[in-house]
Amino acid sequence: MAKRGIQLKEKELATYVAVLFLFGMFLGFLCLKLAAAVAGDEKSWVDETYIKQIALATPSFDLYLYTVWEKLKHLFLYFLFALTWLNLPYTAFLVLRQGFLLGYLLTSVLPHYNIKGAWLVFSYYFPQALVAVPIWSFCFFLAWHAWRERNTLEYDADNILGLHKLKLLHLSGKRVVALMAACFAESALEVWIGTWFLQKAAGVLF
Repeated sequence: MAKRGIQLKEKELATYVAVLFLFGMFLGFLCLKLAAAVAGDEKSWVDETYIKQIALATPSFDLYLYTVWEKLKHLFLYFLFALTWLNLPYTAFLVLRQGFLLGYLLTSVLPHYNIKGAWLVFSYYFPQALVAVPIWSFCFFLAWHAWRERNTLEYDADNILGLHKLKLLHLSGKRVVALMAACFAESALEVWIGTWFLQKAAGVLF
């Protein structure tokens, strides 16, 4: 019964995340269309020179370390917010933001570059998504679980980081190490593999 309950919670969470992500993509599409109507179509698409500059960027170890730090910082902030009333609002914001960015980007490149534009976006994001999607799915589940369980505890506004709330996240030492290792792996895929694929895709596109 406990296993079945967890599966139901996972399906419920996956449904909410999928709906929010798709809604974020729609908002990105709508935002670009409104921008195109105001500024003109020629100003709304991703500029070819900008894409070439990104594709010609040379990955470095300093960039890798910076990327690792950013990802670790985002995870830390997420779990910090997960202990407060911002738990679900912040989760919704993250999902909507990612959907918005992807929707905006796809709407920008597809009409101008057709299927090659989709290949350009896919080539950069797919390698890092192999790690990022499992990481954030796991984090969302922990925060979702903490929010559900937290309703059974007495809320103490002056004890936001109380031990009883930390325990709700179920962040054991092994899980923390695994998440950190995943951030290092995701950063490597983004900085080196993603950039390499982006350069190849840009070579085909241009």
